[in-house]
Amino acid sequence: MQVFSYELDYTPNSTWNFISTTAMAKANFLYLQEVGCFFAGKNYYTTRQGLDSFLIKLTLSGGGILEYGGHKEHVGPGRFYWIDCLNWQHYYTDPDMGRWDVIWVHFNGPTARAYYEAYRKLQGGSVGTLAPGSAMQMLMETLSNRALTSASPFSAEQNLFEFDVQTSGLLTRLLIECISSAGTTSKLQHIPPMICDIRSYLTAHYNEKITLEHLAAQFSLDPYYLQKLFKRYIGQSPMEYVIYLRMARARSLLRTGSMSISEIAYTVGIDNISHFTRQFKKQEGMTPSQYRRFWPTG
Repeated sequence: MQVFSYELDYTPNSTWNFISTTAMAKANFLYLQEVGCFFAGKNYYTTRQGLDSFLIKLTLSGGGILEYGGHKEHVGPGRFYWIDCLNWQHYYTDPDMGRWDVIWVHFNGPTARAYYEAYRKLQGGSVGTLAPGSAMQMLMETLSNRALTSASPFSAEQNLFEFDVQTSGLLTRLLIECISSAGTTSKLQHIPPMICDIRSYLTAHYNEKITLEHLAAQFSLDPYYLQKLFKRYIGQSPMEYVIYLRMARARSLLRTGSMSISEIAYTVGIDNISHFTRQFKKQEGMTPSQYRRFWPTG
């Protein structure tokens, strides 16, 4: 039985892209169906059943509620869900938050269900928490950017099959990131409190001038020992984590604000615009200016 009702209460700078895929890709690979980024208001909701698709939705800020599989769960910042849209689902902006900023992908393919079942088995449900240093948001943004590129005038000259293969590779990486994040809440309980304190300090001070020596002195630790321990539990060195935080904030400002690129660089703690551009391109595969063109503000 098919069910579908919705209220699209989102801002003009939200995006929603439909993807055309070759028959060969649909028969053999994971393939992208739709992708978008919604800055949703209090009236946003979707109720659906009977759609042959899988949906992954990541909360950037605000919060939402997912009702699925007999459970009702809050999905706040840094949390995501992965559902089978053949099953009944109802998701909406959390009334207590009044807004829900999300990035999402609809996809399918011959191996999609196997990945989904693996995630469900490890997670024990549909809602997960991003693992520290996860590339999940970056991969979803890259898929969104590719969707915009595929709709551009020069896309007719591209090899569509090659495009599908590359997109399938990105989707595979995304699903692996979700599966790797499965059970993160319980994993985080095993992180030493000192490492949690260091991570919280970096999150609060990422836009300041931080060196490994300064951080070690702050927590009365040997720099080498601090770096080794932090990477063991977080998956990145302290300075790599700072860069991750800076680029995440830069992406948000480029996507939703009107600040100049140099102002964004200074805001995230980088006073050399060339260095900022190099770091951003290394993370995103494009310059800040190119990235901004894919996310017009409104």
